[in-house]
Amino acid sequence: MFNLGAFMEQIQKEINALKRRLENTTYEGSARQGKIRAWANGLQLLVALEISPDLDKDNLANDILKACNAALRQAQEGLNQELVRLTGGHIDFSNNNDWL
Repeated sequence: MFNLGAFMEQIQKEINALKRRLENTTYEGSARQGKIRAWANGLQLLVALEISPDLDKDNLANDILKACNAALRQAQEGLNQELVRLTGGHIDFSNNNDWL
């Protein structure tokens, strides 16, 4: 007989383990030939930003956003791959992060 409670408990354990893995996985994005670098974790939170001190300051804010968004896009892709693995490819989470 199928035990729904045990099944749900197992799924919750897997989700918790996934969150821990994602929190400890980092993705890097860069701009201006690597003079601006940003890192995001798999939970799509920015965790670090590095700006070269010899960088020309023109359009700096825009280039910082580019580096941050590149890191976040990589983090999103990593999250999607983990969710596909977890669900066996049966659920598409690519446009929904509400479960986090």
